[in-house]
Amino acid sequence: MKKLALLATTAAFVGLSAIAQAAPITIITWAQNTTDKLITATANGGNTQTTLAGSDVAITVSGYANGVATPFAAFLNLTATSTGAATIVGGDDVRQAFAGTFTITSGAGGSGTNYLSGNFSDISLNGSRIGGPAGGFQASLIASDPPGTVNLTSALIPAANLQDPSAIGFTFTALSSAFNICGSTICGFTASVSGNASASQVAVPAPAGLALLGLGVFGLAAVRRKVAA
Repeated sequence: MKKLALLATTAAFVGLSAIAQAAPITIITWAQNTTDKLITATANGGNTQTTLAGSDVAITVSGYANGVATPFAAFLNLTATSTGAATIVGGDDVRQAFAGTFTITSGAGGSGTNYLSGNFSDISLNGSRIGGPAGGFQASLIASDPPGTVNLTSALIPAANLQDPSAIGFTFTALSSAFNICGSTICGFTASVSGNASASQVAVPAPAGLALLGLGVFGLAAVRRKVAA
């Protein structure tokens, strides 16, 4: 009886393993196509907190997961605020935790088709954070889940294809001033932006997996009937 129960339980778990999340795939890539609207980092008066903002930044989407023909034009809106002090990691890498929201849409002001939007928050400097070499003129804002939190939505990409592990990344180039720490937060700058996002999708169970799952359930039912008898 114990062997039968073990066999049935194992088959059930093998079947359920087929209903798993696939490896993360890139769902969108983009780059800014004009310089009239930039990403702006602004430190507060006490140099204790920095806000990143970009409103209706014109971008070109060069890759999109659901088969929409690329490239196509879109608008990026980004707002993010530091949630901890900036620090130096590894000798010269500036890092600071951030949380915020973004939209990539067909219309200005977050209107029109929602190609991809979401929010992110940090758990650690490895979760959602901005980083780059001190004194350099390039930086990046990276949010990943895990260890942080990333929630993605889209009008075209099914929710089942926007599962964790997921990540969103923004690369800031041609900074107007060297990337560094002012007080306890990153110094202000303006920059151009590009980026990408990735997510996992819920895998469709293979026929063999479904068969094993059925075998497991049948086996467990048989065990229950035998015990009842």
